[in-house]
Amino acid sequence: MKSKNEFIEWINLYNGIMNCYTTVYDFAEYFDNSKNDKTVILDRAFLDFDAHNEPLELAYQDLKDVVDFLRKDDVMFKMYFSGKGFHLFVYGEIANDIRSIQQYYTETFSHFDTLDRTGIQTNRLRRIPNSINLSSSDENGKPYFCIPLELEDLKQPLEHILNLAKSSRVVEKTTIGTKLVQWPKVVPIEISEIEIDIPESVGRLPLIPCLNHAIYVENPSHYARVYLIQWFRDLLSLGERELSNEKNREIVEIIMNELELISSKEDVWLDWDKSTTQRYVEGIVFKGYNAPSCKGVLIPNGYCVGKCWRYVE
Repeated sequence: MKSKNEFIEWINLYNGIMNCYTTVYDFAEYFDNSKNDKTVILDRAFLDFDAHNEPLELAYQDLKDVVDFLRKDDVMFKMYFSGKGFHLFVYGEIANDIRSIQQYYTETFSHFDTLDRTGIQTNRLRRIPNSINLSSSDENGKPYFCIPLELEDLKQPLEHILNLAKSSRVVEKTTIGTKLVQWPKVVPIEISEIEIDIPESVGRLPLIPCLNHAIYVENPSHYARVYLIQWFRDLLSLGERELSNEKNREIVEIIMNELELISSKEDVWLDWDKSTTQRYVEGIVFKGYNAPSCKGVLIPNGYCVGKCWRYVE
């Protein structure tokens, strides 16, 4: 999208036909067909409240508790009902390192049970306000909209918000609070003396800490799943790109068995679909995609959880 009008036209064309998403973060520069990842504007923390298989009231209560906390210091934020849960943007001064925002998130909100702990990633997507959530519906099968919320809404029971979400909603002002968060300072990872331990493998293949952290959650992000497959492909191919079809098929089978084992764990990868995953695995393996680098992808995009053995000066 090269303009706001183009963006609105795209939403109007696809809203109700497909789930519509956009990036959590804005970017200062764009290429012809994509964003320039190096120009990401790190000015917010994205909090995603999702009760998953638990009652939605749990996510609603966590949202209200976080809002009470933010209002004590007049922190600037926006909040939305997504159709199946809630999400909230906490705004701050522009950070130089996404790890500063991650540290703020961990220190401040990690004890809330319904918060997705992988929310601070530059390629994270969020549902577009006033778009239809096709994976949610009321008692009559009518899908809910993703709608902005106001403070007064939180004084009402959850049923009030569900009724509002039966149609689109425009509010006069979505921003609450006036103060920007000053993100904590973090030591550049290249001079960090702390090294993260190798995580205990739940599956049969070893994982680096960042992918372990990003995958063992209820709904891993799309990119986390892709990076995981690339990591496994590199391990099994010893980094070689050109392999025989027979060897590629063997690697696909091993990876699929590993992913099925991971998704079988409780509260992990809840939207697992074997046929869809199979297509992605085959595409990545047969095209010989290598695992993403630490400096080029995993660290700047917010996946790194600390310096580990794989980091190279």
